[in-house]
Amino acid sequence: MAITEISGYPNARAADNAKNGGKAGNETRDYLSRLKEKYPDVNITVADFKNERQEDGYMFGCSGGNNVVISSDIIRKMASDPETAAKYEKIIEEAPEAARIIKDGLASYGSEMIACGTAVDKNGRVTYWSISRHKPREDEGKKISDKKSAAEKLKEKREKKKSEEAAKQKRLEKSETLEKLLKKFRDKAREIADGTFAVGGKNGGEEKGDQLDMRV
Repeated sequence: MAITEISGYPNARAADNAKNGGKAGNETRDYLSRLKEKYPDVNITVADFKNERQEDGYMFGCSGGNNVVISSDIIRKMASDPETAAKYEKIIEEAPEAARIIKDGLASYGSEMIACGTAVDKNGRVTYWSISRHKPREDEGKKISDKKSAAEKLKEKREKKKSEEAAKQKRLEKSETLEKLLKKFRDKAREIADGTFAVGGKNGGEEKGDQLDMRV
């Protein structure tokens, strides 16, 4: 497991706190070392993001599923309070299972998972997120009526090409609960079945990736 302390962000303080010395700094550093040994399959990042753009930048830079980013404030509390440690270590422990659930949810509507993970902010709020790429299923275009005119078929061909181009773009989705994130996946699966799912999203598949902010 890699434990990363992001110092490139203006508000990231975990690395400084660990270097300042003193009992509190040593306790935090030792606690992070224990986390590394206890959860070898989880990539834990300690960071405080100044804004949502920085947070999204971290997420788009991730790969795989076992990613957990935690505020330095929460890490310090975990290091000094066993009850707080138990609460958030459970979140870390469940990261691989959450990744599996998210991956299956994305697959249910024809998307490939690029990355996913869990974020814990300075207030202790837990957010689940995923970055995916839509892959049109083979049966998505099989409901076309044989009675469609040549013009309609030409229009559909152009739209399909546009959708395939948009399918190359990344999509970021967030939710404060895993259940709500999975509900979004199921809703999209139904949209695909009904023929109402728009691959490109509201941004039309821009290179930076379509962002669907699912915070509530």
